[in-house]
Amino acid sequence: MYGTYDDQQHGGRFSEDEVLQSMLRRRHWYAKQDPQRGYHHSFRAKSRWELMRLSLLIVGIECTYATETALVAPILLSIGLPHTLMTMIWATPSIVGLLFAPVIASISDRLRSHWGRRRPVLLVLGLSMLTGMLILPNGRQVARWLGLGGIGWLALITTVGLVMCDFSAETSNGLCRTYAMEVCTIRDQARVLSIMVLTGGVGATMGALFGAIDWNTLGVGGYPGGSDAAVFGANWIVVLVGLLVTLSSFAEIPLPVQETDPLLRPVTQKMLLDEVRRLNEKEALQIMSDEPLEPPGGFREFLRNVLHMPRSMKILCLTQWLSHMSYLTYCLYYTDFVASTVYEGDVRAVFGSPASNRYAEGIRFACLGMALCSFTSSVYSTQIERLIERFSARPVYVVGLLVHSLGMLLMGLFPQKLVVFLCCSLTGIMYATIYSIPFLLISHYHSKNCFNEIDGRYVESGEKRGFGVDVSLMSSMMCLAQLAISMSMGAIIDAVGSSMVITFISSGFMILASFSASCVLFIGL
Repeated sequence: MYGTYDDQQHGGRFSEDEVLQSMLRRRHWYAKQDPQRGYHHSFRAKSRWELMRLSLLIVGIECTYATETALVAPILLSIGLPHTLMTMIWATPSIVGLLFAPVIASISDRLRSHWGRRRPVLLVLGLSMLTGMLILPNGRQVARWLGLGGIGWLALITTVGLVMCDFSAETSNGLCRTYAMEVCTIRDQARVLSIMVLTGGVGATMGALFGAIDWNTLGVGGYPGGSDAAVFGANWIVVLVGLLVTLSSFAEIPLPVQETDPLLRPVTQKMLLDEVRRLNEKEALQIMSDEPLEPPGGFREFLRNVLHMPRSMKILCLTQWLSHMSYLTYCLYYTDFVASTVYEGDVRAVFGSPASNRYAEGIRFACLGMALCSFTSSVYSTQIERLIERFSARPVYVVGLLVHSLGMLLMGLFPQKLVVFLCCSLTGIMYATIYSIPFLLISHYHSKNCFNEIDGRYVESGEKRGFGVDVSLMSSMMCLAQLAISMSMGAIIDAVGSSMVITFISSGFMILASFSASCVLFIGL
């Protein structure tokens, strides 16, 4: 049975919190009878420190994003590649992600390991990410050890490192959030996601600051790989610590155990609402084992949700795609823009020459701007819910996008150190916006089971959509945007002859995204 319920009723009706606490107490007591397996933690509230442990891998992932954003373009350009080919190489992780990320997610959903469904996959992806970080900045050394020469082999080895690092980081990002939500109660899920936003900002700031350090003055830049290898080495340590702490934090309840023991199934929002409905409608309580475990959504469900997407989701996906087109245009080329345009450096100049030194100094200064962007994003993310409560979601969403457009325009018109530095704070506001409000809207759609508005009235949907699948669609928009930018932006920069053009293109994309955001369905949010 579901267990006994406290006789705390209001007007003869049970509240959700009363039913939830009773369900969790029953499961916690039951799981604690076998303490060696350690499953009882899934049915209790977590402390802030415990949620931090679950979030520590996100610090490493966001640190990796920041390091890649700052250094991959200069690394590829220093090989001798033109902007056109360099940006095409940036497209390879996106292609791999679009092809294999849904497959890995489906495998994870169905994994029957005694260690759980998420942690084994996270371990493999983490090891791949760590290996990629060793290869990426050390392409020349790896090519020398393998006895290979020429720009072609050097570019191939560097690309392999980039794909291993970037694809593994992106795939781990979603799986880490899924793992954290599955070992937390439904009341702790919002808390752990909020902490992940904050810790992610800390990680991104760390990665940017690693790039801003002059490692040559510390005596580290003289080792093989130079300063780039030193930055990735510091990042490597952060990822390793985050991976070990997160994976050792809490045991997952394996899929076979959930299938055979209903009292060890995590309490979901659907289970809670069904139980509240049964109690308040005075229906007979059913035996939990009579309710089969809902099969996990896989690649087939992903395709079905994409092909039968309601209009509200289409507009939201379009907005997210345009937003990422703008953001990626900025972040993939920002360091090169500052180093070559603002500092007038040359990535292909002879090492140690004035032009080479100016370029290196510009890269470090750009990393400080990216650190400001990450810090601003972390701070602003803590205020988004308050702003929505006061002004509603629509103006917060639209204005959050427009400020980035303004910042990019100012960078292009006034390419001075102070301007390009301070405008990064506006990009931080946009970053926090596109990684919070779209996901909040999806949660809102699913909680109300409403995706359409007809004649000014919100209509309940009769079609079942997977929440996880819709969330993954938002991540897919980033992959599509990176693919589009990588295949086109380099040719545009080479044709114009200056990376300054990226500021105006980024501003234009964000204006389109703001217009699209104004058409999004908000359902009173």
